[in-house]
Amino acid sequence: MSDTHSRGSSDGRASSEASVGNGSGQPGIDREEIRQQAAEVGDELRDAAQQQAESLLDRQKAAAVDQAERFTTVLHKMADEFERQEQPYFSGCVSELAKRSDAFTRNLRERDLTTLLEQTRDYGRQHPALFLGGAVAAGFMLSRFLRSSSQDDMRSH
Repeated sequence: MSDTHSRGSSDGRASSEASVGNGSGQPGIDREEIRQQAAEVGDELRDAAQQQAESLLDRQKAAAVDQAERFTTVLHKMADEFERQEQPYFSGCVSELAKRSDAFTRNLRERDLTTLLEQTRDYGRQHPALFLGGAVAAGFMLSRFLRSSSQDDMRSH
């Protein structure tokens, strides 16, 4: 009986030592496996967040292209009106602005986001004063647009 008792306690120690051997104190759990699973989950979450961000930026880019096309259309109409009123100087200025707006819209539509961000960064480094001035002007125009849009929404309700 003492022989059976000692064998039982010896078996208990062996299984206890096996579970301690992996350093977790619980049988069947491997720290390296947990780290690997956590890294995989982290990678999946990062990829999902990146895809959502890219999708959002693509939608914003499409909206910006749409607004730029509308702005270009307005500029062309304005140039035509100046031409009709026989104001060649203003017609020429607005026509040139419309051409540049066309080029900007085409560039925005055809380029991917990474390229656009690199171009914007490069331009900001090469022409910091113009870049900041443009950013201020764009912010002003955006705030005016948003304010008028919210006022239109309030009027419709």
